[in-house]
Amino acid sequence: MSTFRNEQKSIVVVTAPSAARAELIQMTLAAHGISATMSVPSVYPSVDFVEGVGVSVRIEDELRAREVLNALGLGGSPDSEEETAEDG
Repeated sequence: MSTFRNEQKSIVVVTAPSAARAELIQMTLAAHGISATMSVPSVYPSVDFVEGVGVSVRIEDELRAREVLNALGLGGSPDSEEETAEDG
């Protein structure tokens, strides 16, 4: 019996100051055909403001996501915080 393990690597393309802003960015990327996830927002909005809410995309979508975000003035430059996370 074989097991299926789906491991995808993702990278944070932008860190938003609030969950609302991160959700806006996530929806914007989705409108451009790029699947994105956001880190779980804190139950304390002030913590989100200090730490930010990361928006991640699959590594293969990184360049396109950054292009879209930069074109719209929403950040996403390579100088942004870049974290690699492993889902799974």
